[in-house]
Amino acid sequence: MLTSIEALLERHNQSRLRAINLIVSENRMSEKAMAPLSSDIQSRYAATFYAGTEPAQEIIHSVTEKAKAVFAADFANLAPISGNMALLAVIFALSRSQDHVGRVPPFFPGGGYPINYEIFDRKPLALPFSASTWQLDLPKTLALLERYRPPLVVLGSSIVTYPMPVRQVADCVHAYGGIVAYDGSHSLGLIAGGQYQDPLREGADVLLGSTHKTFPGPQGGIILTNNEAIHDQVKQLANFTPLDGPTLICNPHLARIASTGIVLEETPWKEYARQVVENARVIANLFRAEGVPVHGAAAENFPEPTYCHQVITNFPLKESMRLRDRLQKHHINVDGFVRIGTSEITRLGYKAAECRTLAHLLVRLFNHQAIDVETVEKLIDTHDKVVM
Repeated sequence: MLTSIEALLERHNQSRLRAINLIVSENRMSEKAMAPLSSDIQSRYAATFYAGTEPAQEIIHSVTEKAKAVFAADFANLAPISGNMALLAVIFALSRSQDHVGRVPPFFPGGGYPINYEIFDRKPLALPFSASTWQLDLPKTLALLERYRPPLVVLGSSIVTYPMPVRQVADCVHAYGGIVAYDGSHSLGLIAGGQYQDPLREGADVLLGSTHKTFPGPQGGIILTNNEAIHDQVKQLANFTPLDGPTLICNPHLARIASTGIVLEETPWKEYARQVVENARVIANLFRAEGVPVHGAAAENFPEPTYCHQVITNFPLKESMRLRDRLQKHHINVDGFVRIGTSEITRLGYKAAECRTLAHLLVRLFNHQAIDVETVEKLIDTHDKVVM
């Protein structure tokens, strides 16, 4: 007989694995990459103070080298156990009390990560963002940066469709001696595949993010840079250095790092990233043709409706919450904003044809029309394993 926890886990599996998962911040892992998470290493430490940690040290070194190679970075830090922790390490290391920190404003419009900077005695400086183009208002942003000269500016967004003007912002910030960090939590897998934008080549000093969204790995974080001084500063906060002051991470979770290494090895980054974006565009273009309201569907300088894994619908919040619940009843999972994410379905083998079928189903559900339940079941049944 199943225990209460085992029964709940089975309910979870039915709710999430027997459904079409379009949640933009999630992905599906391969069985090979999941294996370390239930192995003995999941409860071990890597500190050289302990005997028997040589293999663990080699794992950390090997995965670090793989990350540096995939992202073409000189330095990689895998210690953060989440993207949030990676961002905190960067903020604490590269700014001081009472400093302004430039950031994309959270939620709508903007979609920046909703962290409360005031709790950490920093002053958030919201970069002007245009709801009509779903992009930074660049002239106003540059003027604001010139006025306040924040030592740290964080670009990147959680609610995203277009690349950000990293080069222009970086040129401005570097001119007065500041640092630009790019939060690629949502786009990290696309950056790895050379599909979205390349922040480190475009002028960002730091690329950070979580490893379980478009990057199809375990929950965790990573910090990448080509600047050794910045790497060393961040390392003091993100790694276990108790004699140097407070640190954010004591045990970096070896199983997670090993799993991340397998993902770095096994993922066909270019093919995967290209297909993720193609699938998102198929859905976005059909939405546009059918009159579904979509953020940024005709932004200046961006002819495509999306350049990443997200299609952001523009329903009023109460309606989007109702639609989320309606879709769930038909075994289709989205978030409360009804953002459509294509990362997980791409891993399961969806191509343009399947995404067109799916988009038609979604449009009917948006319009409160009946759909063919057998079509949903067929999509679930024929795409239930990671193939990419």
